[in-house]
Amino acid sequence: MTEVSKPLPLFRLPTLLLRKISRYMHLREILLISLTSKKSAFIMRSLLPTNRFFLKIKFSGESNIFLGVKKGPWAPIIFKGEKTGDVFELQIAERNGDIIHRWTSHDLEAIVKPLLTHLAIVFNPTISITFGEICHQEFVMGVMNHVKQLNLVKKSIKLFPRSLSSENYRYIVDECRAVSELWLFCKVESDFEYRAGPGFRMNYLYVSDGHWMHLDDFSNCKRVTVRNCSEHKQLKYANLEVPRALIRKWIESECRFEYLDVSSFPVKFDFKLVLQGLESRTIEQTEDFHSVEITRRCDGKKATVNCGLYHFELKVIY
Repeated sequence: MTEVSKPLPLFRLPTLLLRKISRYMHLREILLISLTSKKSAFIMRSLLPTNRFFLKIKFSGESNIFLGVKKGPWAPIIFKGEKTGDVFELQIAERNGDIIHRWTSHDLEAIVKPLLTHLAIVFNPTISITFGEICHQEFVMGVMNHVKQLNLVKKSIKLFPRSLSSENYRYIVDECRAVSELWLFCKVESDFEYRAGPGFRMNYLYVSDGHWMHLDDFSNCKRVTVRNCSEHKQLKYANLEVPRALIRKWIESECRFEYLDVSSFPVKFDFKLVLQGLESRTIEQTEDFHSVEITRRCDGKKATVNCGLYHFELKVIY
């Protein structure tokens, strides 16, 4: 008679030994064990290093979730999204294509929220999200509110829905004031108003419908790109004093600002007039274009300012 081996009571092993064992497990194995119970989830979390994991999520026609580690022995996990009829599915598969776990629902949000909660408990990752054009406002706000409740650190948020209400747009901008990257490809109402405070700090900000922007509010962002995709006739930044105030602020202070690219197109605006009265050295000047060099007083850093019809650029060079 063949002797049946007894199962190994994994969680009865000493914590130090469990931690060493976890380093030899695949990340998907750690996840699958954590899914068996709440107790398992918290035990697995206690074995993992802190501040190492990150999530990259894309909601689009081919949604996916990428769970990776900044430094460690684990290969990433990719959750692939599919929609068959009116049923959404997220799945984890082996390299050979065999599905080892799946979540299904008629409501994508009903899958995403519990999964994010679980990943937050076990891995406490930073999070980056891209919301594609297929995402409606209610879904975007539901996910963003849930991320806030989980207290996950947001690294990058990219929004491609066609439009957001003023209320939701303001909420997104407020919640993302300290993210590394914010991309707003969506339109907002023409009467939208917003003023950013000194705590608004990003590495990169892209706004496709930027008619509402007071440029000097964003001087603590490193790189900013502003466009006029809705073709608004009344642009806050198409006022000579707005870009002029930003230039003065850069000259007279130690703001983080490194690059600004602004376009009023298709609305014609002669940004060359911005340079009048400012201390600068002309690099190039034609009928439609004017380029100058400016110097910051506190440290002698140089920047170029390029102005023309429709376009204004400030770039720190050294």
